[in-house]
Amino acid sequence: MKIKQQIKLDRLIGKVDNDFNISESDWIPRVAAWTIDALSQMKLLPMERKKRTLDVKERIAIFPCTLNAKEIKVYDSNGCEIRELNSSTCNCNSGLNSNTTNSSEIAVFRPNGNNPVNSMKVGGIVNPDSNRNFVIAGNNIELNFDTDSIVVESYETATYYDEYYNCEVPYIYENGILLEALAWYILFKYLSRGSTHQVYSLKSNSPVTNPFLQWNNLKSKAIASVKNEIYTAEGWRNFFYNSTFDPRR
Repeated sequence: MKIKQQIKLDRLIGKVDNDFNISESDWIPRVAAWTIDALSQMKLLPMERKKRTLDVKERIAIFPCTLNAKEIKVYDSNGCEIRELNSSTCNCNSGLNSNTTNSSEIAVFRPNGNNPVNSMKVGGIVNPDSNRNFVIAGNNIELNFDTDSIVVESYETATYYDEYYNCEVPYIYENGILLEALAWYILFKYLSRGSTHQVYSLKSNSPVTNPFLQWNNLKSKAIASVKNEIYTAEGWRNFFYNSTFDPRR
């Protein structure tokens, strides 16, 4: 089972329902929010780089969701990078290549101390105009020049549209220990709302029947298991060596 495989929330909801036989169903609409909370605590939210073309009206482009992404980059329709106002640096050798339809990019995990983090290499040559810039205000990207559209690249949580929740929800790494930990977290949050269960209770002193104790016991194991799969994934060692130490780069 490779860590690059990601699963939808249906898999987790089915596991909770099968394992714990909760008599009510009002917990299901809350699973998405609880899952985001748990994955955020463990710093295991799958991340991806997304690229969107946004229409600009009166020098304002509206981002389709809350702009809580990292590493936001903005480009004009010719692929030239636009600096964020007050940005101290401007990378003139990265961005979208206006001479090609697809930019060259590779997503990898690189070690940062003991914590693996995603990074992205994007190929292309741009000549940004230092007099053009943007600022972010809520969900708006405000420009100081006229244009019909911009391209926005952002590094954010990997999501998919779920018809049940009618919104974007996160993927989950396909890892057995992680799923087990998340299932206990959901039961813990369910009981925290004052609900009761015929077997499990937050007042229990036994880790077997106390979901909170189970969650605390499993979350560190889930973190270690996911990180281990990342480092031992097929082809990872060779790819990491080539991308890091290749003398041609």
